[in-house]
Amino acid sequence: MKLAEYKNQIYSCLRCGFCFDHEVGSQAKICPSHVTYGMESFGARGKLAIARALVDEAIEYDSDVAQRVYACTECGACEEQCFKYLDLLGIYRAMKGELAERDLVPTALADVARAAEREGNPYGQAAGKRLDWAPGRERVGKKAETVFFAGCTPSYLRRGIARGAYQLLEAGDVDFGLLAEEVCCGHPSYVAGDLAGARAAVARNVEAIERSGATRVVFACPGCLATFRDEAPELLGRPLPFEAVHVTELLTERLAAGWRLRKQSRVVTYHDPCNLGRGLGIYDAPRRVIDAVPGVRRTEMRRTMARSFCCGNGGFVRFGYEPMAIENEATRLEEAVATGADLLLSACPACQIAFLDAKRRAKAAIEVLDIVEWLATAL
Repeated sequence: MKLAEYKNQIYSCLRCGFCFDHEVGSQAKICPSHVTYGMESFGARGKLAIARALVDEAIEYDSDVAQRVYACTECGACEEQCFKYLDLLGIYRAMKGELAERDLVPTALADVARAAEREGNPYGQAAGKRLDWAPGRERVGKKAETVFFAGCTPSYLRRGIARGAYQLLEAGDVDFGLLAEEVCCGHPSYVAGDLAGARAAVARNVEAIERSGATRVVFACPGCLATFRDEAPELLGRPLPFEAVHVTELLTERLAAGWRLRKQSRVVTYHDPCNLGRGLGIYDAPRRVIDAVPGVRRTEMRRTMARSFCCGNGGFVRFGYEPMAIENEATRLEEAVATGADLLLSACPACQIAFLDAKRRAKAAIEVLDIVEWLATAL
């Protein structure tokens, strides 16, 4: 959609400031970019003021507008708190689309999106190495009811996540295959505002899944899942011909059927990834999986579930806004450490990268794992 199509919503902003504070009257800011840069123009209320000026033709798109719009981690916290229930993320994405049309995408993000379109992954890695993490090749191209879509970051950077999910699906007797033709889901292009590039990537993957005959696709990466579940139907103009689920949703079914796990004496805290929690509404499944492991005590952080604070790495902001990512991942790690937990779990490869970086910088003792990596150790 064009920004002008959101004009009524833009004009509906009450400038109440709920999008800045976690709770009315608190000092806990919820917007990562506003936390770091301090200026209102980096927060939701400020960006709505910029959007109004744009639709009123009082200002034009330029690098200053781009700097503020692309600083957004797309965590959705502002939208969660919006008193008017405005589609803030939709407004930001419309602005990104119009910035992209004017070649105003920040250089680092533009490079990531181009790499994803050119190489099939945002890291510029060889396509032939995408499935090197897999224990064998027998499931590659296998006709099955379920496809496991590994995603770029688990395939190239956090391979323990891909292997953990694979092991859990096998242990759960899930009949699944891997796509030999898997490429980037299109999320980097979508974040950059390049809808044509995102559409091409989505179409290529959906066609490969349709050829496989699968009726269900399982994801360990919430960014990939959100791209398929929320964005693909819009980009393609038709509903998906298969079900898209997060691996923890599938595992809760197996646990309910009596699947047993080995005891682990751990104190665990869980960080809700923004795409998985606020974005897709998946809060309970990861917690049910954690609670199913004997001997585990789960403790919640001060800000949790719909009020969870972003790890600071959404929207590929690490490419171009690294100081912001570093500051906010450190804040969230401190909240995890304050619970007294010895293990911090998340369910997103970007979150894990953030927390591992924060742990290294802080020299913290808390262990950081993805939920599927950890659960695989309890098999």
